[in-house]
Amino acid sequence: MRQPVVTNFRIRPITYPDGHWMNRFWRPLTSALMSVVGRFPIYRYVLRAHPEAAALLASGRPAIFACTHQDVFDTFNGLPRLLQGRPLAAMVSYSRDGGLAALGLSMLGYEVVRGSSSRGGGEGLLLLRANLMSGTSVVMVCDGPKAPLGDVKAGVVRLAGSADVPIIPVRAWGKNQMRFRRSWSRAAVTIPGCTVAVCLGAPISVAPEIRETRPVQIAIARSIVELACWASRWADSAPLPPFEVAER
Repeated sequence: MRQPVVTNFRIRPITYPDGHWMNRFWRPLTSALMSVVGRFPIYRYVLRAHPEAAALLASGRPAIFACTHQDVFDTFNGLPRLLQGRPLAAMVSYSRDGGLAALGLSMLGYEVVRGSSSRGGGEGLLLLRANLMSGTSVVMVCDGPKAPLGDVKAGVVRLAGSADVPIIPVRAWGKNQMRFRRSWSRAAVTIPGCTVAVCLGAPISVAPEIRETRPVQIAIARSIVELACWASRWADSAPLPPFEVAER
């Protein structure tokens, strides 16, 4: 039986200064909004998985699902619905926006830990590793928190090696979207009622004692780029904005 993992998660939605009258309404309002988004089927999700990824899912083994900031909303919202019965964990930052994200992820059923590359990242990765070791899969945004888009960081590779689990590249894309083209991440949010295609690439294995992580980082980035055309085709959407894979 899978044992629960204690995390340092604490819901901290956006708040106003102490004594501000908006504090009386903001917390229940955000909680109600996340409940609606998290529980009602406002999208139609389609799963497309590489045969090796499908076999891994069928085996029940934990894995790390790696996505980019560009389609983070569709990925985090779609995976719990498509992989029902599979426990999922995620890490969000300690920022005020991170508090709201943590609230939303908890509504979707994620086990949430707090941490980021600039603050508490080491502690957060240890908690994610504990979740993986207990059988809980992890969903990670593998690029950022700053430009360039698609530059996969070493943290996801080291986490996979330390927990001895594979990495599954993910790409999610909707038919009709609002796209934030001026943002470094070129993030997109699918309009409710549309189809969202969630594509899983072939699992990428990581050696337990890996030292040079860059080749694996490039392999993950390339896989996500290759999945882009398939995601847009299955979602019957416009082609995805490309990004270049940094070789170094």
